[in-house]
Amino acid sequence: MEARRQVAVFGGSFDPPHCAHVMVVSYVLACTECDEVWVVPVAEHAFDKQSARFEARLAMCRAAFAPLGERVRVLDVEARLPWPSYTVQTLRELRAARPDVDLVLVMGSDIPAEAARWKAFDEVARLARILVVGREGAPAAEVVAGPRFPEVSSTAIREALAGGRDVSALVPRGALEVIRKEGLYGAR
Repeated sequence: MEARRQVAVFGGSFDPPHCAHVMVVSYVLACTECDEVWVVPVAEHAFDKQSARFEARLAMCRAAFAPLGERVRVLDVEARLPWPSYTVQTLRELRAARPDVDLVLVMGSDIPAEAARWKAFDEVARLARILVVGREGAPAAEVVAGPRFPEVSSTAIREALAGGRDVSALVPRGALEVIRKEGLYGAR
């Protein structure tokens, strides 16, 4: 019997996507059993975070992750779901659309401590296996064997862009092109 395909789901605000996001996806593709990664930008954050327009963040993600090839797909699924965005409803939708795959939810090591704030986290854990990745500066958690990814802050990147500072070492080239074209975050 052939093994079921393993698909990693990597959600977030991606406001903007940065090098650590790309590193996490590269790691998942290269070092885990996941056959592909679905990047899922949040349409409207459940914890009331203000973000750039969904369409702009979607375009930045598509540009940022494109160099990783066909095994990475950026999905707009949350645009079609009720807002605010809850991981549980996104996973339900993905499971209904693709019952033939096993979902693996990728989350940073800072997230398990917030599980009590999530809607139906117990159902989230039933819908997808949880893969926790480490991040420098984040509280210790049960982290999958693997590297700790650099602490890169989208907030700091937005502030740097607004101040006219260079962020090219932190933001993928394609995403930076979208930022400049759209005039996001006060970029010049």
